[in-house]
Amino acid sequence: MDGDQICKEIANIHENILGTGIIEKGLPLALHVRPDMPMPKQDRFEVMLGQTEIIMSIFESNEDYFGKFHYLMAHNDSSDLFFFPVAINGRRMVLVIRVLGSYSHEEVVGKVRQYVGKLRIAR
Repeated sequence: MDGDQICKEIANIHENILGTGIIEKGLPLALHVRPDMPMPKQDRFEVMLGQTEIIMSIFESNEDYFGKFHYLMAHNDSSDLFFFPVAINGRRMVLVIRVLGSYSHEEVVGKVRQYVGKLRIAR
């Protein structure tokens, strides 16, 4: 299954998911945005994702102290972002998900982790 299809399927697991992406080294490899949502500006999006990968690597490098790192969440006024570390064919990537409005945090995270686990792409 290709990355764009994975992103589309993840976007469809919850009605509040606005878009998804698979990122490697700050560059989007696959994206899916709901038809009624604007695409993010490419240059700003890439900078933010590169910075997020750095932050995630800090948590991953401290797993011996804190325990296994599962995901990072950013709560904003307009939407929330979830960043999940994944590995596909030995390549380290980030699955990013944008969620809008009121939703059950546990439900969204649970469904995403279950989907990723079925694909066997979790790190």
